[in-house]
Parts: sequence; C-alpha cells; structure tokens
Amino acid sequence: MKKVLIKNSLSGIIQIVVNMILVFITLPVFIKMLGIDLYGIFSLVLVIGSLNTFTNLGLNNALLKYIAEQGRSVESNIDIVVAILIIILFVTPFTVIAIVFKNFVLLNILSIPFEFLQSTSNLFIWVLFSNFILMLGQVFKSILDGLQKIYVSSLLQVLYNILYWGLILIAVLLGYSLNGIGIAIFIASIFWFIFTVGSALKFWGKIILPKFSKNVKVSAKKQLSYGLKIYSSGLISFLYEPLTKILASHFLGVSAVAFYDIALRLRWQLWGLISKIFYPLFPFIAEQQDYSRIRKYVHDLEQKAIVLIIPIIVLAIFIMQPVISLWIGNNVEIIATTAIFIITAHLIGSSTVIPNYQFLMAKDHADKTIVLQLSNVFFNVLFFLSTVYFIGYYALIVGNVAAILSSFLLSLYYQNKYLNSLIFDNIMQLLKLILAFVILLLINLPLAFYITSAQLKIIMVVSITITTTLFLYKYLKLITSEDITRYFGKNNFFAIKLAHFYS
Repeated sequence: MKKVLIKNSLSGIIQIVVNMILVFITLPVFIKMLGIDLYGIFSLVLVIGSLNTFTNLGLNNALLKYIAEQGRSVESNIDIVVAILIIILFVTPFTVIAIVFKNFVLLNILSIPFEFLQSTSNLFIWVLFSNFILMLGQVFKSILDGLQKIYVSSLLQVLYNILYWGLILIAVLLGYSLNGIGIAIFIASIFWFIFTVGSALKFWGKIILPKFSKNVKVSAKKQLSYGLKIYSSGLISFLYEPLTKILASHFLGVSAVAFYDIALRLRWQLWGLISKIFYPLFPFIAEQQDYSRIRKYVHDLEQKAIVLIIPIIVLAIFIMQPVISLWIGNNVEIIATTAIFIITAHLIGSSTVIPNYQFLMAKDHADKTIVLQLSNVFFNVLFFLSTVYFIGYYALIVGNVAAILSSFLLSLYYQNKYLNSLIFDNIMQLLKLILAFVILLLINLPLAFYITSAQLKIIMVVSITITTTLFLYKYLKLITSEDITRYFGKNNFFAIKLAHFYS
C-alpha cells in the first residue's frame, strides 16, 4: 500500500510541476500581447469554471468513496451509470440557462466592461461547453482514483494542462483574442475526456448492469445523501475565491482581479504540490476501518507537512519580488506582496490540515467541511467589506488571511474531537519549528538587502535556504532516519543517503 501511495503522490507532483512551467511561460505572453485588463476579464470568466460547484452535487467524491469501498462490483457499476445520468440531468439545463442569460451574467454579476462584451460572450460559451465535458469526465476520473490508479489520472491531467496552456499560448501568439482562447480551452477538454474515458474503461472492464431499473433509486439516494454534504461544502467554497474576484471587479476594477489572480496562481502551484502529495490518502482513508491507523497517518503527515512548508514560506518571502520582476515585469510590488501573504496563509492554514480534511470527507463527517467553508466565506467577506474603503486593494489580502486562520483553528478543533489528535506531540516540537523559521529568516536577510541582481538573489536564497534547512532539521531532530525510511523506503539510493545523513 505504501508503494502505491508514493507512486500516486509522485505522479501528482509531476502534474503540478508541469502545470507550473506552463503557467510561467504562458501568463507573461498573455499579459504582454493582450494586456492586464483582458487577463483580468479572462480570470473572471473562468469563475464559470466553478460551474461544477453548482451542478455536480458532490457526486465525484461520493463515487470515489463508494468505488474505493466496494471495488469492482455490480453495485459500483450501477453507481457509475447513475452518477453520469444525474450529472447530465442537472448540468444540461444549467448550461442552457447560463447561455441564455450570458449578457446579464457578464455585465451585472462579473462587471465586464461593455466594450469587451462580444469577445467575452464567446469565451463564456466555450468555457461552459468545456466545463460540461470536464464534469462528465470526472466520473471516469473517479473510477481511476477509486482503483488507486491516481498516477494514471495525474498523467492524463498533465496531458490536459499541456494542451490547455499550450493551445492558449498558440492562440495568443497567432493574434487571436478571447474567442480563440475559448476554442483552445474547448479542444483541450475534448482530448482529455476521450483519453480519460478510454483509460477508465480499460482498467475497470465492462460495466454490467443487472436489474438496473430496480437499483437506480437506491444508488441515486445513496450517492446524493453523501454527495450533497460535499456539494454543500463545494457550493459554499464558490463564495470564497470566485466571489472575491467578483467583489474585486465591483469595488476595484478588472486590473485588481488580474493582480489577485496572478498571486492565486502562484499559491495554487505551491499549495497544489502539497495537496497532490496527500490526495492518494483520501481513497486510502475511505478503505480503512481502524481509526487508530487513520489517526497515526493523519497526525504524522500533518507534522511532515509543516516541516516541509517552513522553508517554502521563507523562500516565498525572499524570492517572490525578484521572481515577479523577471516573470511579469510590471506591477511587481503589489503582485509580490499579495502572493507572499496569500501563500503563507494557505500553506500554514490549509496545507497542514489537508489529511484531516480528507478524513472528515471520507468518514461521514463531510458536514463539518461545510462549517469550515462557511467560516472561510464569512470572514473573507466580512474583513474585505470592512476594510476596502480604508485600504483599497489590500482588503483582498486581509480577507484571505482572516478566512484561512479561522478555518485552520476549526479544523484543529475537529481533529482533536474525532481523532483525539493535534499536529504537534508537545510544545517543544512547535518551538523547534519556530526557531528554524527565525534562523532561516535571519540568514537570508543580508541577501535581501545587499544583492541587487534578481537572478543572483534567487540562486543565493534558494541555495542557502535548502542547505541550512537540511542541517537545521538534522540538528533539531525535526527529521529522522526513521522518517526517511517510512516514506521513501530503504532500497533506493536517495533514501539510503538521506537516511544516513539524518541518522
């Protein structure tokens, strides 16, 4: 099982790294060719990418859970077909209504400037069609993930990311505007759907449906009962970042949306890297009946997560400005400041408690994720609206940080209640991490002040931070040889050398 989890996690890491490279290549070209305002509009229209929040009813996670529990069975076959039928039933009318009222959505909800309405309308329609295909494909992705073939779905996601960003880049370079970008997104979704369906059926086999009509209601009731809890959480999560973009468009303009979106994309890459490491834990937890084993995995993985993110936060603080300067070139200060605060908040407040969040979803506590999302939304909107008239754009940052802090504290409360566990074993572990963080900050401060070259600053900060972290964690015993052996095995060159170093 450990080898499968590691294999699935590594495939997720590859997916994120490839996506990161593609985003870093495409975004500067997009902004240079089409301008910061059109990028802001593009970001707003992609809020419709959250359409599945309204219409999938949590069926993807529900199906994944039941396939992981039931395996290849007649019951699972029925669940798969029922999930497809329910999604088609709900998504089709929603898509039609969105197209009919597209002008109202674009002008009154997203606050798109009227002069961009025509080209934005075309992008909007293509995104809706693409989203319909992606949602159907998620059923087959759930099959792969439920079979612990996450490495396959991750590689298919890599293919999708390459097509998505690659075709957008080609469209921009050829002089196409938002309509051409919409077509590129639609083509990428078609290819991903075909390959995902084919791969899922290859591993699953024939879908046999004896007495299907008699079991439809039972399957639908079962999936909707669990899925609606996940759906409610997802629906509320729509009111977090997408709503923040809409609020930013109304109060601050589309350029503010662009700055915020760029910072979010940087956060998504780093946070996504960690979440992909933990994603295979969800079907694993769903299979487990022994709560003591679940507690052990959740507790230990959270500790390793916070150990991992400490140097990442330090890197974000010291290299964000030179990275933005080399990457985007304009509006460096505002984008870098946004990215540093949002990345730090999400790494500490979200990444460290991912294992507990997966436990809540997998083990019939999905209703608690609704509370977590409500907390995010409430504090985000409250702090944004309370401060936007005083500090303008930076209200976006204040709202995000307040939201993440609130959900982090709630997540710890639920973990202690249901697993009788917190992140740290004792106060000494926390003090050691704080000490490591302070030392890394102090070592990098002279580099921030005295090195003017952006490239040299990045190289020096990364090199010194990584080297210092390795020795600090050894000296403070934040990582041990047993940790290395547990997660990387003891029969490969990397694990042997690293275990020897930390012994």
